[in-house]
Amino acid sequence: MPFRCPQCKTPDSLEIIAAIELPPDRQSGEIALQVIACTVCSFRGLAVYEEARDSVIESESWSHIGYWVSPDAVNSTLSAIQSCPDPQNPRCECPAHTSLGRKDVWGVWAGLLEMERGHTFLMRLAA
Repeated sequence: MPFRCPQCKTPDSLEIIAAIELPPDRQSGEIALQVIACTVCSFRGLAVYEEARDSVIESESWSHIGYWVSPDAVNSTLSAIQSCPDPQNPRCECPAHTSLGRKDVWGVWAGLLEMERGHTFLMRLAA
């Protein structure tokens, strides 16, 4: 499912090139960390898809946020995801899942430091 690139604004050009399903946390029942890249321009970044833990079926209780981060952050995240033997398994206990899925003292996914420093954008479907 392609998205609109935040850099060149081309519809259907932003794709998820790698993803890892992380263990649920206190707030979210589903967390996916994604590496995204545009097929038209040079943009590469990260994205996070989260579904709320206590969501009602009829409600849309999810978010999909993109992050402008450094090339080093993209490359290190991509390498970590590629090193995982089972990236679609949130219960995998490999080093990638352990490091990328860290939680804070309150049991909430800690995210990545690079994401805290980057600017965000909505992952927009090219409609």
